[in-house]
Amino acid sequence: MSTMEPKIHILLVDDDSDILRIFCGWLAHEGFEMLTAHDGNEGRETARRLQPNLILLDINMPVQDGYKTLEYLKREKETSHIPVIFLTNEDFSIEAQKAWSEIGLSGYVPKSASHDVILTKIREILALPRVD
Repeated sequence: MSTMEPKIHILLVDDDSDILRIFCGWLAHEGFEMLTAHDGNEGRETARRLQPNLILLDINMPVQDGYKTLEYLKREKETSHIPVIFLTNEDFSIEAQKAWSEIGLSGYVPKSASHDVILTKIREILALPRVD
């Protein structure tokens, strides 16, 4: 494997600074370049500007929640191709997952899941071909 392999950039959008610090710390340790935003509006702007490979998006946030943020991300030409995973403690039913996947959600993982489960989901989504 080449040492010049491009870095994978993940944007974590969460209003909780502890979550940002903890998740960014261990994901950076796993080799990902981490970007952060504290709300949906900032997340959308960061995604447009920096074009991350993946967005981890919280649902419960002030200013703009994750649902509305996902809708905007998938509607906007500059960000519609970026895979989005809800990273949340919300109880997310199979029906809700299906409904949101129709809008463009790539996956869902609870914040309380083990690092292995979260990493597996991230790698699974990143392995999918991008649709531009």
